[in-house]
Amino acid sequence: MFDDVTCEYPLPDGREVSGRAFQTKSLWCCMDRFTVTAAGRLIFHQHQYPEPGVGDTRLGRPWHVADGDLDLYGIDTAGREARYVARFTHGSVEWVRPYDDISAVHRAWLLAGR
Repeated sequence: MFDDVTCEYPLPDGREVSGRAFQTKSLWCCMDRFTVTAAGRLIFHQHQYPEPGVGDTRLGRPWHVADGDLDLYGIDTAGREARYVARFTHGSVEWVRPYDDISAVHRAWLLAGR
């Protein structure tokens, strides 16, 4: 399982990712929806079950991430894999880097956390 993440935060290499949509296994892995805002905050979109005939509604609320890394993977507009790591410190994005730019030790650490 995985979670969906929309990333409004600028990507370091300027690549265009289809719909700014990523998946991650770094969070709850419950097919929940999150957004990394342009200001660098992580928002959890709490699912609210609709009344019959009303449709799907989702409420956004801040979800504090004190420290940690999100492994984000998606598809760019050319159909290639686009993978990044976003580092959160004190609840805000410290940096976003292409996955290939992080060390082999860091990659192994990300995989071990799944």
